[in-house]
Amino acid sequence: MDTKGSNPKRITSVYYDGSCPMCTAFVGATAAKDETLFALHDVIIDSLPADFTREAVLKEMHVVGADGTVYTNAEAILQILDTVQYWRRITWIGRLPVVRNVLPVGYGIVARNRHFIFGPASRLFWVKNVALLGLLSSMALSFPLWVQTDSIAAVPVFGRLPILSPLIEWGMYIGVFCLALVSLISPRPQRYLCGLLGIVAVFVLFDQLRLQPWLYQYWFMLLPLAVYSWQWRDRVSTNAVLNTLRILIAGIYFYSGLQKINPMFFQEVFPWMVEPIAAFLPTSLNLIPASFGLFVPFIEIGIGIGLLTKRFRFAALVGVICMMVFVLITLGPLGHGWNSVVWPWNLAIAASAWLLYYKTANVSFKNVFRVRHFLPHKVIILLFLVMPAFSFFGYWDSYPSYSLYSGNITDAQVFVSSKLVSPALENAAFLAYGGMVWIDLQTLSFNERNVPMYPETRIYTKVFAQLCETELPVTAELVVTTKTTLLQPQRELRYKCENMLSSD
Repeated sequence: MDTKGSNPKRITSVYYDGSCPMCTAFVGATAAKDETLFALHDVIIDSLPADFTREAVLKEMHVVGADGTVYTNAEAILQILDTVQYWRRITWIGRLPVVRNVLPVGYGIVARNRHFIFGPASRLFWVKNVALLGLLSSMALSFPLWVQTDSIAAVPVFGRLPILSPLIEWGMYIGVFCLALVSLISPRPQRYLCGLLGIVAVFVLFDQLRLQPWLYQYWFMLLPLAVYSWQWRDRVSTNAVLNTLRILIAGIYFYSGLQKINPMFFQEVFPWMVEPIAAFLPTSLNLIPASFGLFVPFIEIGIGIGLLTKRFRFAALVGVICMMVFVLITLGPLGHGWNSVVWPWNLAIAASAWLLYYKTANVSFKNVFRVRHFLPHKVIILLFLVMPAFSFFGYWDSYPSYSLYSGNITDAQVFVSSKLVSPALENAAFLAYGGMVWIDLQTLSFNERNVPMYPETRIYTKVFAQLCETELPVTAELVVTTKTTLLQPQRELRYKCENMLSSD
């Protein structure tokens, strides 16, 4: 038989991989239009012509034309679509010169991932891609956070670590994107994911300010996927990874709600968030959106718990969509236009919740936690269910406990004479009193990096010490307002530039 690119009027046989749900669905749906169109041959169970090999057909679908011509790759798909009158009207697009040259590449990517695009293991494939795309989107929106270009110096985890050069940071930044793009299309992405996770870990090691809550989530979502076998028949490992990720997502919603049960969220954060909604309401109804804030923490807690139950799972998933829409309306471009890095994050976490929990009647609270011989599962339980509880006692950081927009975080301002504010800090300076201004470090971080500053006292003091060396006069003072914990009320801690410089 000759393999050509011509287009006969009719095909007689289609040879396909019957173990591939996507392939079976495609040819089955097409043939269902008219059983006389062509014969279907599942190469897993059917015999093959003498000049066909099972390996070749498993790699590429084979279509036999009425004149004996054999079509493979993307051309085979076009030939099948030609048999259906509705699709025949648009297959000419696939035969345009430029498109025809690109289609085989796309076919190759889909063919290599065919067992994961649809079928029992497809949830992992799509969760992986959602996490990768979310990570890339947020990293792109926070570019200065990764390649130092601003007045905020890096804060390494260990003080003796050197500051990375911009050339190295550029290389690492580009490396993350390259590894992520390869991981999106590779049927065996383990080594690429491991490389990506390694680079991101090094990024954080050399600057703690990069440990944003979305980065923390994506890193630990990709960790079990990096050690997964990526064998579609491996049901045990597939379920282990899925249940690990289910715990992670449920834990984020649960603690995100629990962190919001505090006066600051009810009195300041939520009323500010709903201002774009209240602006469209009559003045007499302005209090209604703000009063809804009393229910928000409990809705998020309910989502986290409901996802793990069979009875309330769908209601929890509806809640996921409602929360996502609310955040995008209030913080998105139609609302405050604030912290754009969290926009793709909210889309990603909602998509992940649906991918992991929708139509999972066989998934129960018991089997989500009953995963054996899978270390990432234990790590996720520790970091997303156990350790965040210690944040309420001041023994675990706020961001890994998902307190973003809770209102109860450690904050800091720098007070300095208005005459001594450097141009680099002017955009974060606000009028105070007696010829003084206060420089909000969170505003400074948003202005320069499009992310909030990691809200811990040790971070603020290190940033302040670095600013004292470069931008601030010796008379400047840092005032840190600590978050309220169950063991300690809110406090004010004060540091002076002159003391910081003398301690060095």
